[in-house]
Formats: sequence, structure tokens, C-alpha cells
Amino acid sequence: MWKSIQVAFRLLLLTLVLFLGHRLYIYILEDSTFQLREVEVRGCRKVEEKTIRSLARIEGMPNLFTIELKEISRRVETHPWIEQVIVRKVFPNRLLIQIEERRPIAIIQLGDLYYIDSKGVIFSPVGDRDEYNFPFLTGLNRQMMEKDSQRTKELIMKALEFMRIAGQEKVPPLEGVSEIHMEKSFGIQCFTQNEGVEVRMGWDHFGEKLRRLSLIWMDLQKRGLSAASIDCSDLKRMVVKKISPDGNGKGGDERWARRIR
Repeated sequence: MWKSIQVAFRLLLLTLVLFLGHRLYIYILEDSTFQLREVEVRGCRKVEEKTIRSLARIEGMPNLFTIELKEISRRVETHPWIEQVIVRKVFPNRLLIQIEERRPIAIIQLGDLYYIDSKGVIFSPVGDRDEYNFPFLTGLNRQMMEKDSQRTKELIMKALEFMRIAGQEKVPPLEGVSEIHMEKSFGIQCFTQNEGVEVRMGWDHFGEKLRRLSLIWMDLQKRGLSAASIDCSDLKRMVVKKISPDGNGKGGDERWARRIR
């Protein structure tokens, strides 16, 4: 008998809690205190704030408790320039949308021009009014990517690795690189930003090759020589093709090579 009374009491208590909880939930949903009054967007640089608001598709003044944060994040992340979105409710009546935009580090040529980030993600075509202030990655095309996507991805990541190391080292003549050309057989071929010198780097040992390249470049400067190209593919032997004295670039048959220990 006593156990039956205890069970009945617990059921009654549970029913009361559920009833009060439901009434509280209805009250909160109807309370204007929690109606959305402000949507704050942070992190916009390339993407306009109005574009983020349009993608979020928050209509009217919904109750803050009814807003699906994951759905808003999913919609905003469809924009090619958006890498990550964090949406938070700020009680009692605000919503914060924090975006992190992708940061392009180069422009890759695949028939058309596209931005690419440090992770190798090709994410957006280059606009007609955009400034081309990034190095160009060339040597690939859409057919190559479709035929062997894994291999082309490896080539791109190698080119980005070289960009990162060259940016860290900042040794002459590669303080600035205007173009990085990718060849499956010969490796990376780049062009200096200021002099337009062609430099072949192969596929590996970029840091050591850059260090040795800087020594050769300083030696050339001391000798008063100008280079049309420098082949650093072989770590032990780097070959310099000089520009002829008259500056017409026809000194193709004359080469200067130096072993560096």
C-alpha cells in the first residue's frame, strides 16, 4: 500500500513538473523580451555584411529560443569566401554571427583565374575588378585535375610549401615571387618579382637551395654579372645562365656553374 502511494506521488510530481515546464516554455516563447532585436555580424573584410545577413535568412523578429544556429551556420558557409562561421545567442535579444574568411595566398590559373588558400583550397574566381597582388600558380589545367586529382593536389601543395619557405627566408633574389610554374618532370620554376629571373627549384630541399642560391646571387652581384636564369634543381650543382653584355638576352650558350660545398 505504502509503495503504491509513493509511486502515485512520484507520478503526480512528474506530471506537475512537466506541466509547469511546458507553461514556462510557452511563456518564454510569447514573451517579447526574447524577441530578436539585433543581429551583429563580425569578421567581414572581403564579404559585405549585407551578404552575410542575406545568407543567414533571418526573417522578422523570431524568438531567440526558436532560432536554429546550425542552420544559419550552414547557410552562411555556402559562400566561397567563408571558411568558418560561429553563431551565438546573446540573451535576451541579440544574435552574433562571427565569420572567418578564407585568406588567399596565390592565384591559380586553370583556364580562368581562381584564388587559392594556404590549405590548397581553390575557392573563388578572381573578379574583373580585383587587384592581382598575389603570386600566380601556373602549369596545371582542369583536364589534369580531373584526370589525376591526387597528383595535381600534391603539385599544388609543393608549390605552396615553396611559397611558405621562400616567404620565411626572404633571401635574394627571391624576396618576391611573381609566378610559380609547376612541371611534373622538372619541378617548380619561378620568376623573381623585381628582375624577372627564372629560377628552377626542383621538388625538394627548398630551404637549403634558397640559402645556396643567395650565396650565388651575392657572388654574381660582386662580379657585376646579370643572370637570365638559375637552375637550382641539383642541390650540389647550380647553373647560372648569364645575360650577354649587350643586354639582349642572347647569351644562351654561355653558362656559369659553381659547386657549393
